[in-house]
Parts: sequence; C-alpha cells; structure tokens
Amino acid sequence: MSTRTSISIIFLAFISVSGFSQDALHTMDRSIGFYFQPEYSAMFLNKHVGNAVGFGLGISSKNRKWDVGIRYYGRSGPINLHDDYLLELPEGETYKGSSTITLGADHGYLGLEVAYTIRLKNERIAIRIPVSFGQLGAGFYLRGEDRYTPDGARTSVWEDRLQGGTDAGFGLCSEFGAQLLYQVSGKNEHIHVMLGATYLNTYGYESFLGGTDFYNNKIRASTGFRFSF
Repeated sequence: MSTRTSISIIFLAFISVSGFSQDALHTMDRSIGFYFQPEYSAMFLNKHVGNAVGFGLGISSKNRKWDVGIRYYGRSGPINLHDDYLLELPEGETYKGSSTITLGADHGYLGLEVAYTIRLKNERIAIRIPVSFGQLGAGFYLRGEDRYTPDGARTSVWEDRLQGGTDAGFGLCSEFGAQLLYQVSGKNEHIHVMLGATYLNTYGYESFLGGTDFYNNKIRASTGFRFSF
C-alpha cells in the first residue's frame, strides 16, 4: 500500500469519525424540547363538514424524533353557524308551535398523543406520524330564539327531553394520521407550517341525532403551525 493511499484512508476515516462525533455531540448538547401546535380542522362528517380548532402540546425527545403530549380540539357552535341539523318531533308533538326544530352541534376531544417525526433529505421538510387516544363528547343543542324555553326551564332540560334523553353522548376515540411539516425559515428551526390528515374512530359514543357513527370512521383535515423549543 502506497503512502498516498494510506494518507487518503486515514483522512477519510478522520472525516467520518469527526462527522459522527459532531452529530452525537449535537444530540447530547440538546435537552428535552417542548412543542405547541395550534391548528384548524375540517371534519368530514355525515353530509356535513364541521369546523374545529385545537392544539397539541407536549415534550420532544433530545433527537427531536419523538413527541409525547396531549391533543385537544373542539367543534363549537360559533364557528359552525350554518351547520344545521333538523329534528322532526313525533306526530302530535310540538315545541313552541313547531314540529320541526333546527339544531346546532358541538363536540370536544381530549387525548394523549405520541408522534414520530421523519426528516427528509431536504432538512426543511419532515413527516410527522401522530397517534392519539382519549375521550370524546358531542351533542346537539337548541339555537337562537329556541333557547328561550316555553316554560322557563333550563335549555338543557328541553334539549334532553326533545331528544329522548340522549341529546349528547360520550365515548372513547382514537386517531391516526400523517402531517407534513415545512420549516418556515432556513435559519430558524423552531417554526413550521403544518398540513395533515387524520383518520378517527369512536368507541361507545351514541346520541339521538348522531346515532353511533356520526364521528366514527371519519376523516379530519388540518392546517396550522408548529412551534418547538
């Protein structure tokens, strides 16, 4: 083996070891991180598209590949003003003189989330795979002037009475999805734009108007930001 070849091998080995050492030291220098991920969602439900807002919050591993935290999002009335659901009362029964009532719907979810992030060759792009499991609560409610009940009783009493005692329901919910993260600035790794899609299933949820499948076996599309520290 020539002297020139030996020197080349040693030089390449030194570069490889140095690069590995720098990566290892970079990971060791990092501490556990935190992330906050606000988002807007479109929920594709039975003949309806519902708007929802929420966030993810938690900690990231030192190599920033794993997240563990909580996920919350809700589908409230004020951001679903034109999302109408008709309740037809039994024959001979009326509410304030009408046999048909227009209801609104709301929903909330809170669960634990674990996610794994895959960095692509383009360092500004990553794929995040979140899995979440928690509790869902959802129901249908009187809106507008209908909230002023004919006998002065609480609105919730009439909502329950008109819907057979099951105006709302609770159950467990699981979510599995994928999110595309794009680093906004090449010089700032702490802010990303997020686009995602999530598949959700419910277990045990049932309501008078929603039945058992209103939120079950559905897709949720989302967009938002990710702030990591």
